[in-house]
Amino acid sequence: MLLSGNVTGSVEDIALTYYNPARLTELQSTKFAFNAQAYQASSYKLSNLSGDQSSISDNNFDGVPSIAGGTFNLFGTRFAYAVLSKSRVNIDLNYTSNFENNEPLDVFDFMNESTTKTSLNNKIKDDWLGLTWAKKINEKLSLGISGFASIYKESNSTHLNFVEKIPNDGIAFYNSSVGFKQESYGLFFKLGANYQFSKFELGLNMNLPYLEIYNKGKYNYTNIIAGVNPENDKFYDYNFKDLESDRKVPLGISIGAGVPVKKSKLHLNLDYIFGLNAYNRLTIPQFETGNEVLTTVLFEEKRNGVFNFGAGFEIFMTEKISSFISFSTDLNSIENNANDFILFDNGELNNNFNENLIHFGLGIDSKLKWGNIVFGTTLTNGSSRLNNVNKPLIDSNTKQYINLKYNRWQFIIGIEIPFLNDKLKEVTKKLI
Repeated sequence: MLLSGNVTGSVEDIALTYYNPARLTELQSTKFAFNAQAYQASSYKLSNLSGDQSSISDNNFDGVPSIAGGTFNLFGTRFAYAVLSKSRVNIDLNYTSNFENNEPLDVFDFMNESTTKTSLNNKIKDDWLGLTWAKKINEKLSLGISGFASIYKESNSTHLNFVEKIPNDGIAFYNSSVGFKQESYGLFFKLGANYQFSKFELGLNMNLPYLEIYNKGKYNYTNIIAGVNPENDKFYDYNFKDLESDRKVPLGISIGAGVPVKKSKLHLNLDYIFGLNAYNRLTIPQFETGNEVLTTVLFEEKRNGVFNFGAGFEIFMTEKISSFISFSTDLNSIENNANDFILFDNGELNNNFNENLIHFGLGIDSKLKWGNIVFGTTLTNGSSRLNNVNKPLIDSNTKQYINLKYNRWQFIIGIEIPFLNDKLKEVTKKLI
């Protein structure tokens, strides 16, 4: 983590299961290790809400376990195993505003006291469990493969509530809500190669497309208007379950090098993620929303191919202490994202919570008698634009955008403890 993932050609710990399985042949025996335990302080900030200059933010501080695993020998062959928390997202943004000084709505045009409440919620959890095998072809070339089982769960919702006091002391009310849930169980496979040149090491890692085994989806839509007059009152409330869903992750290729600089080492990395043609993440039935024809929701996602790159420097300080400094890009490949959207009477809007990110890392590795300990910090910054939450029933072709800024500090401690070596040796001998 402190090298910002720039280790395809130089990874030396249990993270090789993810970054390059061929590097298993270069790893010293590690029966069990925690690669890193991270605590992160993250912040999402939205500005230019509802056409004004207001802003909201969501701040969190929580633990983010990264990867744990180890190696073992079975039937004369060496394996590695890993448990990986691949992704954790928890966004909960809420906003309240007074529309009294803004232009009147087509239906709610009384220009009296009014309030709108908006909330945007997004949760993603992706856990991986994997096994790695590698073989040394000759003194310079090694090949390896990793297989990971993935358990992916995502929920996303957008809510808009508008209430206005009308002249006869009544209340006009508007409620719009859209949400979905998606579950996907499947497999990821990684093919790795490692070659040792005289002056540096070169690694190649190929991430094969996701193989989905099980999927399930849900979708809900609510649109209610009440209190104005019977002609404009609406009540539409749908909750679709057991929908067919689809999760796709494209092919990716990473190439990296570890270049010794005296007793220090330079880590270089270049990644390419292939694109995906537009596909439907959820198959949602048509439903009635008061229009002349049934409403069709196209829950599409499309990705472009993107390059990412980075570099890290491992600085030798003493025989027992090394320091790290690094950076890497994490560009958004999603062109059309169904991850978050709002469907009002004027159609569908796609919102994208996937930012263009830049990662920075800084830390220290200390070798102790009982093991290794790593501590440091990483900083991630990013930004993107979302379609604005339109006011209900306004006929406008003008696009307004919400600015999204993301900031995350991670505080990391990693530990490798060989205290289980003897016990695990006894277990593996019995199995053999």
